[in-house]
Amino acid sequence: MTMTRYTLSCLFLLLGLGLWAQPNTTIIMNGTIHTGTGQVIEKGVLVIEQGKIVQVGKELTAQYKTAKIIDAAGKHIYPGLICMNNIMGLNEIDAIRATRDYTEQGNINPNVRSVIAYNTDSKILPTALFNGILYTQAVPTGGLISGSSSLLKTKAWNWEDAAVSVDEGVHLNWPYVNGTKEEQVAEAEKQIAELSSFLAEANQYNNQATPKFNARLAAMKGVLSGQKNLYIHANDARSLVRSVNFFKKNYPSIKLVLVGAQEAYLVIDFLKENSIPIVLGNIHRLPSHNADGIDQPYQTPAQLQAAGLVVALSYEGSWEARNLAYIAGTASAYGMSPEAALQSITLIPAKIMGVDKQLGSLEIGKDASILICNGNLLDMKESSLFKVFLNGEEIDLKNDQVKLFGKYKTKYKID
Repeated sequence: MTMTRYTLSCLFLLLGLGLWAQPNTTIIMNGTIHTGTGQVIEKGVLVIEQGKIVQVGKELTAQYKTAKIIDAAGKHIYPGLICMNNIMGLNEIDAIRATRDYTEQGNINPNVRSVIAYNTDSKILPTALFNGILYTQAVPTGGLISGSSSLLKTKAWNWEDAAVSVDEGVHLNWPYVNGTKEEQVAEAEKQIAELSSFLAEANQYNNQATPKFNARLAAMKGVLSGQKNLYIHANDARSLVRSVNFFKKNYPSIKLVLVGAQEAYLVIDFLKENSIPIVLGNIHRLPSHNADGIDQPYQTPAQLQAAGLVVALSYEGSWEARNLAYIAGTASAYGMSPEAALQSITLIPAKIMGVDKQLGSLEIGKDASILICNGNLLDMKESSLFKVFLNGEEIDLKNDQVKLFGKYKTKYKID
């Protein structure tokens, strides 16, 4: 018995030594590195250790005896993409109500938290991951104030594991008036009055030393203090101007972010004067006005950027959000530089959500969330991921679509 225990102890010790001997360093070499800061490094080197980027540049500055080497010659290396303003993980099948968990009853729900509804087992998330989206901003919808969004990983065990930045902002749908119809104007004014009343109540509540707990009012504390973003969803020029003026006049300390902003190109000077970050909605659409050029939505990102505005690109919805990289590609074809277009779906979203010290670019000390692409990530004809790392861990890109492709390719003997 004693000998058996001794033998087992030795085996466990040797097993432990074997585990410790495994390389915990990954070196990616010879690829074209797009850092996400505007810099491009030809035949660069990137080193990953313990989930972090420890080196990025032209050549190695240290020796690694047990490192895993990845030769990325002829390939492009990018930061993981960040998709803002979508319902991935909150929605599965549009026709089945039980799988739609992105909206709640009631008109004012800042206390609704998308993070706890986030389904990491969703079949949609692997399709986004396959196209390089490693992070998603899960956004609740509906009502005047929809709730609080969170930034989450698209590959995780559960929502706690997926969480990167929890309840990082509250979402407001600014009342929309189509034309000058009296009933629509009256309804919009009613909604704005309700908003004013709620904000005044929330401000008073959060200024009390020991208020009686109220979930809706307490959820506004971070917004009113300027610690969290208030995302204003508005598309027409009138709503953009009116919403900004409302908050600048009444609550100047609130950090505003405009979301959607289809007609932002009509009020560029106003937006520049107020320095409001913009999260543009899907630009793969028809223009807002018949008199506009058919390519106006494609030109808008470059026009806003040229004016000095902070612009991120987003893709609403769930299944379709996987095409995020391609709208950045369109923006780069209509005036934006490729590196600026890349920033609009990596570093700028990270800055808007306050996580740019952790992710959004390939810089020393940041999370090793990295894409190695066989071609240009922003070009749907070339975009094909070779390897993906999320926090330094290599991710399996297989999903149901890939499995079905393999199944029928084998069945019909397609080369």
